[in-house]
Amino acid sequence: MKSLTDTWKLFSLLCLVGAVMLVLVPQLWIVISAFKQDGGAFTLQSRNGNLSLVSEGMTRFSPISSENGTVQLERPDGFSVTFEQQQPGITLIRASEPLELVAGHIGTRFQLTGENVDVLIEQTVVLDIFGNSGAPVLVPEQSGSNILLRHEPKSFLRFQDRRQHFSLQNFREFLTRSTYLEAIKNSLIVTVLSTLFASLVAVPLAWMVARYQFRWRSACIAMITMASVSPPFLGAYVWRMLLGANGLLTNALGLDWTIVGMHGVIWVIVWLLYPLVFLMSLDSFSGVDPTLRESALSLGASRRRSFWNIEVPTCLPGILTGLYMAAMAAFSDFGTPFIISLDLLILPKLVYTEFLNETGGNPSIASTGSIIMLVIATLFLAMQRLVLAGRSFASVTSRKQVLDVPSTGMKWLIYGFAGTVIALAFTPHAVVTVTSFLEWRAGTVTSVPTLSNYVNLFSNQMNSVWVSLSTAAAATALSLFFGLSIAYVIVRKRYRVIAPVLNGLVMTPYIIPGTVFAIGFILAFNQEPLLLTGTWFILVLSYFIRMLPFALKTGEATLYQIHPAMEDAALSLGAKPMRVFMGVVVPMMLSGAITGATLVFLHSVTELSSTILLYRPPWTPMSAVIFQNTVSPGANFGYAAAMAVLMMVILYVPLALVTRKRKSLSQ
Repeated sequence: MKSLTDTWKLFSLLCLVGAVMLVLVPQLWIVISAFKQDGGAFTLQSRNGNLSLVSEGMTRFSPISSENGTVQLERPDGFSVTFEQQQPGITLIRASEPLELVAGHIGTRFQLTGENVDVLIEQTVVLDIFGNSGAPVLVPEQSGSNILLRHEPKSFLRFQDRRQHFSLQNFREFLTRSTYLEAIKNSLIVTVLSTLFASLVAVPLAWMVARYQFRWRSACIAMITMASVSPPFLGAYVWRMLLGANGLLTNALGLDWTIVGMHGVIWVIVWLLYPLVFLMSLDSFSGVDPTLRESALSLGASRRRSFWNIEVPTCLPGILTGLYMAAMAAFSDFGTPFIISLDLLILPKLVYTEFLNETGGNPSIASTGSIIMLVIATLFLAMQRLVLAGRSFASVTSRKQVLDVPSTGMKWLIYGFAGTVIALAFTPHAVVTVTSFLEWRAGTVTSVPTLSNYVNLFSNQMNSVWVSLSTAAAATALSLFFGLSIAYVIVRKRYRVIAPVLNGLVMTPYIIPGTVFAIGFILAFNQEPLLLTGTWFILVLSYFIRMLPFALKTGEATLYQIHPAMEDAALSLGAKPMRVFMGVVVPMMLSGAITGATLVFLHSVTELSSTILLYRPPWTPMSAVIFQNTVSPGANFGYAAAMAVLMMVILYVPLALVTRKRKSLSQ
C-alpha cells in the first residue's frame, strides 16, 4: 500500500508542477505585463509642409504647443520632444535629453536611445488618388544632439518610447478613461440581462419537463442539449442577416428597425445561454425528494407555496450553478458582440483589439483589461458561493419522483412554450443549412441553388477540418487521462495539501475568460525555450487546460458513487494497485468519463475566444475559418455556412452516441 501511495503522490506532484506551469505562470505574465508601462506614444501627420498632432493613440504625452510646422509635447516625468518641420519632407527632432541614432534602421522605421528613453519612430505613407506613394524613404541623420529626419512629404510619423517600467498607471488609466469604463459597464449589462432573461426561459421550462410526463419529452431534452453546442457566433450572424437594417425579415415585413446594438447582443446570447441553465435546473428539479412536496401539501400548503418554499430552495444549488455558468459564457463571449455591433464597447472585444491592433494597440492595457475581467469573473463566483455558503440543501430519499400527467391546458402550455423556445434556438441552424446551398454574390445571398460552397469546402479547407479534429481529439485524450487520474487523487487519496491545491489549479481556467487565457499563453510561450505561439501544440494545450474541468468534475462525480470496498476486495485478492485502478475503477467510471470526454470534444471544436488569438496559418481551425468568412466585408457566407453545417454534423454525431449510451445505461 505504501508503494501505491508513493506512486500516486509522485503523479500528483508532477500534475501540480504542470498545473503551475500551464495555469499560474501564464496568468503571472499577464500580471507582470499589466504593471508594466512604456514611455508613451503619439502620432504626427505631415501634410502641406505642416505638422499636426493626431490625438488618437496618444498616451502619457501632452501637447505644450502646436504651431505651423512645429509640435512640442511633454510627459509627466519631464521628458519633452519637439518636432520642427523645416520644409516638406525634412523635420528636425529635438529632445530634453540627448538622443543617439541606433545604426541599422530599415526603410520605414528607426530607433533612438537616450538615458531614460528607447524610441521607435515609424513612418506610414499616405497614398495619392492613384494609389502611388513613392519610395518608403525614412532617412535619419545625427546632427549633434538633434536628429534631422528626411521622410515622405505626406506621411504619418509615430513616436513610441518602448522603455518599460513598473507602474500603476495602466490601472488608473483603465479605471478612469471613459472608453474602458464604458466597456466594463456594457459587459456587466450584457452579462446580467442576458443571464436573467435566459433564466426566465430555462427555469420554468426545466420545471415543466422535470415534473410532467408528455409526448416527445425525451426529444425536447435532446433538442435543447443539441442547441447548447452550437457555435455562438453563427447565431449572431444569422440574426443580423434576418433582422438587420436590410435583413430578410425586416425588409419582408417593412420594419424600420435593426437588431444591431446592445439589445441584439443580449437577444442572441439569451438563446446561447438558456440550454446551460435548463440542463442544470432540470437535474435539480428531477432530484427533488417527492416526500418533501407531499408532506407540505398534506399539511395544507398550496401548490404555489410548496413550489416556492420547498422545490425552489432545494434546487437552488443547481439553478445558481447554471446561472453562474451562463453568466461566465455571456461575460467572455467574443464573437457575438463582434458580429452584432462593431461599435459596442465590451471587454472581450476591447482586450482583443488592444492586444492585436498594430496601429495603436497596447499589450499592457490589454493585460490590465484581462486582470479586470478575471477579477469580475471571480466576484461572480464569490457571489454564487456566498449565497450557498452555510446552507444545507441535501435530502434523503428512497424513491424517484413520479412524473405527473399534465392537464390539457398544461399540456398545450408545455408544447407551446417548449416549441417556441426550441424553434428560436434552432433558427440559426435552419438558416445556416439553407444558405449553405445558396449562391452568394458580393456578400449578399441569392435564391440560386448551388453545391459550389461544399465543393470549395472539400477542395480547399480540409486542412482546417483536420486541425479542428486533431486538436480536439488530442485535447480530449489528455483531458480523459488526467481528468480521471486527478479525480482519483482528489476523491480517494485526499492528500492534505496537494489534493485541494491541485483541484483549485485545475478548476481555475474555468473562471478565466478565453481571451484572457489566450493572452497569458502568448506572453508565457512566445519566446525560447518554449516558443509555442502559432503552433498546433499551443491550440492543444489551450483546449486541454481550459476543458480539463469538464473531465475532472464528471469523473469526480462518478467516483463518489463507487464504494472503496470494490477496490479493497480486488487488493485483498492479490491484484496490483495499478491493475485495480485500470481494471476496476476505470471501467466503473466509464459512464462519467464518456460524458466528460464528449463535453471536452464539443467545446474544443467550437471554441473561438482563445482560438482567435492563438492560431496562425496553416494551423487554422474550423471556428476561425467560419468567423473570418462571417465578419469579413463582402465575404462568401455560403462558404462559412457549409463549414458550419459540417461542424454541426461533427458535433451532433458524438452527442447522439452519448445520448444513446446514457439511455441504454438507464434502462
